[in-house]
Amino acid sequence: MKKLFALLALVTMAFTACNKGEETPATKSSIVPETTVVEFSRLGGTQVVRFSIKQAQGGKVTATENCDWLEAVTEYNSDLVITAQANEGDAREAKVTLKYDYAKDVVITVKQKTGYSEYDIDVEAKRFEGAYFGGSSTYNYWVIISDIGAKHDGSGKANGTYYYFDIYSKVEGKSDFPTLPDGTYTLDENNTFAALTIATESSWYDVKDKDGKSKVSSSYKSATVTVEQGKFVAIIELKNGEKHRVAYEGDLSMGFDNTTFSEDFTFDIKNASITATNYGDAYEVGQQTWFIEAVKGDDLFMLELFSASSESPAGLYTKLTGNVNESYENKFLPGVIGDGLVGAWYAKLTGGTIKGDVMAPIVDGIIQVVVDGNTATINYSAKDDAGFKIEGSVSGNYSVKDAE
Repeated sequence: MKKLFALLALVTMAFTACNKGEETPATKSSIVPETTVVEFSRLGGTQVVRFSIKQAQGGKVTATENCDWLEAVTEYNSDLVITAQANEGDAREAKVTLKYDYAKDVVITVKQKTGYSEYDIDVEAKRFEGAYFGGSSTYNYWVIISDIGAKHDGSGKANGTYYYFDIYSKVEGKSDFPTLPDGTYTLDENNTFAALTIATESSWYDVKDKDGKSKVSSSYKSATVTVEQGKFVAIIELKNGEKHRVAYEGDLSMGFDNTTFSEDFTFDIKNASITATNYGDAYEVGQQTWFIEAVKGDDLFMLELFSASSESPAGLYTKLTGNVNESYENKFLPGVIGDGLVGAWYAKLTGGTIKGDVMAPIVDGIIQVVVDGNTATINYSAKDDAGFKIEGSVSGNYSVKDAE
């Protein structure tokens, strides 16, 4: 009997030795997310977590959530889209699990801030804009915080909510569009325009109705603005006694954005009509200039690309920065407004025409053009001029037009 046990042990050891280093299908691949922690404000909203699959073996990554206040779905096997409802109670936390047949599960932790507030209105704003007016002993930064962005003259748009701050700093701006300097600024009813003050004469709260007229407008009784490391927080008391807190985190440079977006934009548009026109070396930079339009219904995507190829615009493109001696090869022209829309844009058509009601210039990121015979796909991992993500894919019938 002892010999039998010994023989079984040897067989077991031999089997283990033969299989040492072999992997089961569940461990060959891995899911790699860009982050494993996502945080929402009390207002909720949608965030996208990008992920990749190492050693992919086919199949699709799926997502499951363990609560009823958020929804998680995967798109393109590269994006996890998480949508959280507004929170009216205590701070809360949930888990989203990414699953793939050939990999270990990956858990994403989702946190949301408490819905309680000591303020009548507590807002995480979507847009930061404004103008720099310079000065001599102090320097004037006129700031507009809003949900949907202001017009280029600073006035509000229909259905928008706006906070205006006429800020004075001892720090001079070094460009036409400088960043608002760090510091703590307080309301100055005497309008002395001293450093670290907010002048009352051009500071107010304004809510527009559907026709763009003010339905609520109030000056400030008191206000304190704190600016630190890319975050703007204002504590305000209106003349009617309401207390507001408004915050914004991101790019605090002066200027007005051309985008109409107030959140990230993701899309998957199929069966579009995609046309490309080659204008040769139109800019005399040693590269072929390609103009591409992709249209599906009222959705329009425009691109102006620089490629070494005169046969096809296929390739991977990054933004043209305009730096001295920069190569134009495989660059896209960022969206700007010139004689109409120029460069890379998304726009919503109204009666076949760009009215400017819905549009976003694409100013940063990566754009990929794939051409396969009579079909093409344009993939975007980009941003507009307010920093919102423009991500997705447009595909459809492809044709080349002759330059006029």
